[in-house]
Amino acid sequence: MRRARSLLTVVLTIAGATLLFWLVLHQISSVWLDVALRPEVRKALEQSLEDQKALRSHDPARRAEYRKRFDETQKLLNRIQVLRMNRQAMLRRFELALIVVFALSALAAAVLLWMRYRRAQERERREYLERVTSLQETARRHAHEIKGPLTAARLELERYADLVRVDASEEERARAQESVSEELERLARYTREFSSFAGIGKPMLRRESLGQMLEEFCTTFANAWPETRLEDSGGDAVVCVDRDMFRQVLVNLCSNSARAGASSVRFLIIRNGSRVMLEVEDNGSGIAESLRARVFDPYVTTRRIGEGMGLGLSISRKVMLDHGGDLVLGATSPSGTMFRVMFGAEAC
Repeated sequence: MRRARSLLTVVLTIAGATLLFWLVLHQISSVWLDVALRPEVRKALEQSLEDQKALRSHDPARRAEYRKRFDETQKLLNRIQVLRMNRQAMLRRFELALIVVFALSALAAAVLLWMRYRRAQERERREYLERVTSLQETARRHAHEIKGPLTAARLELERYADLVRVDASEEERARAQESVSEELERLARYTREFSSFAGIGKPMLRRESLGQMLEEFCTTFANAWPETRLEDSGGDAVVCVDRDMFRQVLVNLCSNSARAGASSVRFLIIRNGSRVMLEVEDNGSGIAESLRARVFDPYVTTRRIGEGMGLGLSISRKVMLDHGGDLVLGATSPSGTMFRVMFGAEAC
């Protein structure tokens, strides 16, 4: 029904516009022909014929010239007479031709606008479905992340209540309490990770030595991942960076490398004209091909429910984009993964 009303509106609009165009055109074309067919115009031309005859008699030397002018004026009079005799038919044909052209143009424009409107509607539907699907996936993951610890904590509390009733030993009650605390800590960790994604602030950019920051990071976090060795390849460059936020990017990348079983993570500073880039390369198990195109999307992770939300790379890329740079996946294979951390070229 809505489509039929829309189509009727388009048809009526074109018809109204065509009628208005005809009215304006009819007035203009009538005035134009009336100017050419006015009696005083014909009278002036007839007087010109008489003048040419008189001049030809009084100036025989220019007889041929006057004769030529006479013939030309006579032809013009004949054409005006033809216009006068066919005035209505000519007006109708002229107006009809222009009206057809106008109507076809208006119809083509209406069809084009209709098609653009339909495409916009379809695009809006697709984008809405994509947003809803994304929200559904987010809600599903949130529900799993919360449901697991809550269910476990509830069962442990029930067990603890049973232990109290039967007057169990302090050791058994302590274990039950510890289990409840572990599940609550999982919820707290989930909340912190989610809050960190929602609360990414704007970087406070300062000129920093990238080489010095990498050296400090490798020293400070040397034992953070016992099975993974951090290697600084040397080199230096001055970049505009928020030191704390950049360190979090490195922590996220190294944490992913450690979980992928990497025994080493290597940092390499590369200059490309005025741009500075940091390659972070590990020798872990790589990223599955099915995840590579979505590796920076929120909640994309290979970890099981309850082990993480998959926000590390999303947060890291957002941080670097806010720096005027970017974070991209350079290469990945079963023998390792390399990310490129790119800094902005503008001075801070």
